Amino acid sequence: MKRREFIILGGIGATSASVLSACGHPEEKLIPAFIPDDQYVPGIDYWKASTCGMCPAGCGIIVRTREHKANKIEGNPLHPVNRGALCARGQAGLEVLYNPDRIKGPMKRVGERGEGKWEQITWGEAIKTLADKLREIKSQGIASNIVFATLSLRGVLGIAVNFLNSALDAKFLPTQESTSREVARGYPHSYGGEATPIFDIANASYLLSFGARFLETWHSPVMYSLAFGEFRRSSGKARGKFVQLEPRMSLTGANADEWLPAIVGSEGLIALAIAQVIIREKLIEDAAAFESQIGPLDQYAPEQTTTLTGITAETIVRIAREFAGSERPLAIGPGAGSSRELGEINDAAIHFLNALSRNINKPGGVLLPASERFEVFDALPLAEVGGTGWWESINELSVRINKAGPVEFPALLVHQINPVLVAPRSIEWIMGLPFIASFSSFMDETTRLADLVMPDQTDLEGWDLRSMLMAGSNAAVSLVQPVVEPQHNTMQTADVLLAVCRDLKFKEADSEAYQSAEAMVKHAGQKLKFSHPGTDAEEQPLKRFLEAGVWVGSVPGKADVFESQLLDSSALLTERETNDSYPLTLLSYEHAALGSGDAANLPALQELPDPLTSVMWGSWVEINPKTAASLGVNDGDLVEVATEHGSVRAPAVLFPAIRPEVIAMPSSQGHTAYGRYANGRGPNVAVLNPFGMPGQSIGAKVTKIGGKSRLIRFGTELQERMEKRR
Repeated sequence: MKRREFIILGGIGATSASVLSACGHPEEKLIPAFIPDDQYVPGIDYWKASTCGMCPAGCGIIVRTREHKANKIEGNPLHPVNRGALCARGQAGLEVLYNPDRIKGPMKRVGERGEGKWEQITWGEAIKTLADKLREIKSQGIASNIVFATLSLRGVLGIAVNFLNSALDAKFLPTQESTSREVARGYPHSYGGEATPIFDIANASYLLSFGARFLETWHSPVMYSLAFGEFRRSSGKARGKFVQLEPRMSLTGANADEWLPAIVGSEGLIALAIAQVIIREKLIEDAAAFESQIGPLDQYAPEQTTTLTGITAETIVRIAREFAGSERPLAIGPGAGSSRELGEINDAAIHFLNALSRNINKPGGVLLPASERFEVFDALPLAEVGGTGWWESINELSVRINKAGPVEFPALLVHQINPVLVAPRSIEWIMGLPFIASFSSFMDETTRLADLVMPDQTDLEGWDLRSMLMAGSNAAVSLVQPVVEPQHNTMQTADVLLAVCRDLKFKEADSEAYQSAEAMVKHAGQKLKFSHPGTDAEEQPLKRFLEAGVWVGSVPGKADVFESQLLDSSALLTERETNDSYPLTLLSYEHAALGSGDAANLPALQELPDPLTSVMWGSWVEINPKTAASLGVNDGDLVEVATEHGSVRAPAVLFPAIRPEVIAMPSSQGHTAYGRYANGRGPNVAVLNPFGMPGQSIGAKVTKIGGKSRLIRFGTELQERMEKRR
């Protein structure tokens, strides 16, 4: 333990002239608290603008710092996405920065894979080790089989990966693993292009949601929560009506005027039944034109599909009339399903209702970006060098390998995702890989298997730009910049890859604009133009951008008129197969605070009670009371949930707002290697559906078993004491 000496001022005397150092950073010494440096004044708060990295929504944040320590995160009022608001997950970002379980520096494996024996190394050695391995793979002519698993290849990381592709004269197999199924895949069929539309909930008069949990996890919860508040505000306009269809009541559904318990995966069928009523009753103008365009929808009539949807024909007819008769109707939803294909069909069917109501680019409807693509880094030379196309997700890759047999993958590079957790079957081929490098900040289940660990910096320590298309011709660029100095011996992954490129003699990486992530951000940010007085000076636009944290402007382009494409939806009419061995339907869903497990190592979010069950610090199984009674299960009993792929155990929670044939579990726990706050908090739901994602259903059964159930609820005597779990 280091000797701590200090100075006592005020006439008493001084015991020593030494200083107290924290983490080796000179800016955190005690002396500057009395002798200010040129960056801060002691006792004064400094607010620094950046972008939240806790989910893909991209909310703007401002971080309060004092003496080079970040101590509070709030929403940036200048940011168009969240307008100063921020969710609990965003406010917990400081627990990522200061988490005691962060990896402190680069390491290499010295024991057997997965044994947990590591040796600390320098960054120079780590970069050389990775460069040498990639050089060896290139010489073998198999560099195109390198798998780069990440959440996103946009921004500075995408440029660095493209550079590395060019340096290796290959293209990696990138996998983009969405942590939530609640992003619709049917948008290109419904609205054209790849840009995500904006749903103008605030100005809608009738909101019909097919399982879109926009107050929790869907798209941008903060943005849509603010819009929902305006939707509910009655001053100056009639109060809108909100109808939610879903098999299990979510927090969003609990805020609806009407909640309808639809059968799992029937969302698209209900949408087509509503469309059929609207067309046959001529509730809209030119209904015959729509029927001639897409063909008759008689087979989807509510009178014929009630048994498949669980909603009575009378109810669907009423909803159809209300929807078509409202001034500004809007339909939203991710579309569920037992497969990706069915989910896509559901998506397209749901959004066909918007085409039917002609609400595209109208207030209260679907607002489309005018441009197909906008990327601020396009302003840099060579930003598109190499080019990388998307490939399968880790789940899909595992399915391919499972069917076709082993594939010769020379290396796996992992960044910001945990394949072993989200796709448990992937461990079968990951364990056999010759080389694994992880850029994780934490020792998670996949990083534990790595040969080389190069810990990334957090979003509060690194640099990036996030380009966003807004409604119409508007676009935004959101800044990620350090609010404090790096807390440990970490390095931003983009900088690591650029250094590897230089080691591989890729000359473009020597360019001034590509020396680092910071250089790329500042060079691109310099191109942004602000329409305010005083921007004539060359440095002023960049200074303004760094202070505001966001740029909002217009981009060229004009949205084309797009005819909605209704996919072949006949598969929706297929009667769901029943299996006596697995008579129930398991529905996994993304936890509102913990996500799909990526935030499970943050104690503030573990401590946050689930709003509908009040459960915290663990997993649970939601069961309808009637179903539970037939199984002899009481609230809090320990039960086993089994599917054809595996089984897990968790306490039961009697949940009246769920269909009797459905059980539900949050996919947020199940870690065995993610730090003291996450480990041992319940089962990994992905074990039950290893090739699925949250929102995809599967047949299951529930059995009551003996043993003690560990169910922690807010307001009960059973509390979690962290000091006993270290």
